[in-house]
Amino acid sequence: MNTPTPRTDAATYPADCLGKTLVTNRDCPRELERELTALTTERDQLHAQLRALTLICGTNDANKFETWIDRANARAERAEAELSTEREKAERYRLATLKLDAELAKERARLDWLESDAGVDWQWSSSALTIRRAVIDAAMKEDAK
Repeated sequence: MNTPTPRTDAATYPADCLGKTLVTNRDCPRELERELTALTTERDQLHAQLRALTLICGTNDANKFETWIDRANARAERAEAELSTEREKAERYRLATLKLDAELAKERARLDWLESDAGVDWQWSSSALTIRRAVIDAAMKEDAK
């Protein structure tokens, strides 16, 4: 590793080595110093996370954290259930809209046919005295042949 180890290096070859204990095998202390640096960094990160959680939850008590997390999970589950319900409603609305669009298209086609020359002629025939959608549809099909 290229991580600097200033404490170990200073203890290995001090400028004034008289009366000092020297480290003769530098690899082991250097590795320990690197691990200490990594653990110190991790500790500082955990402290920062704890401070953030304390700000969010208003406490640093582990039992209160669990309660807060349980309540947050319950809120999230309720929100997911509401979202699922809203999606189902939206899907039903979409399907109803498609059905209404199809019915509107059929009615427009009937009206267009009734306004066409064939529809006008049909309206004056004796078979058209009772005008129903089914009768109009049958006449439209007959004309289409």
